[in-house]
Amino acid sequence: MLFWKKFYDQYWNFNNEKFVTILAKARKAKRNKQSRASGNKNIEITLFESVSKVEVWQFINKFAIFVNSWIDIKWALWIIVKQIKNPLLLRIVTEMKENINHGVSISETMAQYPNVFDTLTISLAWVWEKTWQLGKILLELDQTMLENIELKWKVKWAMIYPMILMWLTIVMVVWMMVFIVPRITESFKKAWSDLPALTQKVVDISEFFINDYMTVIWGIIAVILFFKWINRTYTWRMLLAKLWTKLPIFWYVVKTSNIVYFIKSFTILLDSWVLLLESLKTASNVVPNLAYKKELIRIKNEVEVWLTISKSLWLNLDYEASVYLNPLFPEEFAYVVSTWEETWSLSDSLKKVWKNYNSELKRYIWNMSGMMEPIIIVIVWAIVGTIIIAIMLPFFAMGEVAKNL
Repeated sequence: MLFWKKFYDQYWNFNNEKFVTILAKARKAKRNKQSRASGNKNIEITLFESVSKVEVWQFINKFAIFVNSWIDIKWALWIIVKQIKNPLLLRIVTEMKENINHGVSISETMAQYPNVFDTLTISLAWVWEKTWQLGKILLELDQTMLENIELKWKVKWAMIYPMILMWLTIVMVVWMMVFIVPRITESFKKAWSDLPALTQKVVDISEFFINDYMTVIWGIIAVILFFKWINRTYTWRMLLAKLWTKLPIFWYVVKTSNIVYFIKSFTILLDSWVLLLESLKTASNVVPNLAYKKELIRIKNEVEVWLTISKSLWLNLDYEASVYLNPLFPEEFAYVVSTWEETWSLSDSLKKVWKNYNSELKRYIWNMSGMMEPIIIVIVWAIVGTIIIAIMLPFFAMGEVAKNL
C-alpha cells in the first residue's frame, strides 16, 4: 500500500508522471545491461534499428481501421502486434499495450520515442485522450501521413533524380579517365611531341586521377565531414535552409512543400480543438525546413503577446498601398489569414489554400522532372563528347600530315 501511495496525489488521483519516469529509467537500465552483456549472442542489437515513416503509417492505418470498427483499444493493439515485423516497432507497440494497464497513455508512450513518432502524431494522440475522438483523429492522421509520405517521396525524387544522373556522370567520367584515356593516349605520346591543347588537358586530368587518387579520396572524405559538421551547427543549418529557399528551380518546391506541411498539420490541430498557440508550436515542428520552423516560432511568440497572425506575417492593411515583405509565406496566404480574423473561418479557408498549393506543387514537380532530364542529358553528352573529341584530335592531325606527304 505504501509503495502505490506515492503514485497518488492528496485527492487520490493517479499521477502517472512518476510511473513514466520509472519506466524510462527501467528502459535505460535494460539497455545498459544489454551493452555490458554484449558478448552474449542472444542479446538484441538495437544500434542500427529504425522505423520508417511508411511502417508508422501502416501501424496508424491498421489502428484506425480497428478502432473505427468498434474494437477495444487493447484488443486492437494485440492484433496489430501479431502483424508487425519490424523488431523496434514491435517492442514499442507491445510496450504501448502493456502501459495502458498501468495508467500510462498512448501519447506518453509515443513521446518516449521521438525518433519514431513525430510531434503531430504525439499531439493528436494526446488530443484524443482529452476529447475521446480517437476514431475521427486516427482517420485524419492516417490520411495526413499518407499524403505527407507521397509528397515527401515526390519532393525527394525531384531533388534526388538530378543528383543520381550527375553522380552517374561523374563515375563514368572517372572510369574513362582511369581506364580508357591512358590506353589510347599512350601511343600518342610516343608519336607526338606536342599534343593538341584539349588532348593534353584531358591527359593531364587522367594522370592526376591515376597518380594522385589519394588526394581525390581525401578530398571527398573532407567534403563529407565538412557537411556533417555543418549539419550539427545551427548557424550553417540556418544558412543552408535559407539557401534552399532561393535556389533556382528548386525554391518553389521548398517553399510550397513547407507551406503545405504547415497548413495540413495546423488545420488538423485546429479541427481537433487544440489551442491556437499550441497548434502553431506543434505545426512548427512538423515543417522540415529550419527557416520555416524559426519563422513559425516567431509568429507564435508574437501572437502570444496579442498580435494577430496576419500582422505577424507582416501584412499591413492600414494603408491603401500595402507593402508585403515576408520572404517565406506568399501574400495571398497572409490575406487568407487576415480574412479569417474577420470571419473566424480559418480552418476552412486554409484547407482550400492547401488543396490549391498541393495541386500546384505536384504539377510543378512533374514539369520540373520532365525539364531536368533533357538538361542533364545535354550536360552529360557535352562532358563525354569533349573527352571523345580530345581523343580524336590527334587522329585528325595525323590525317593532315598524311595529306602533306
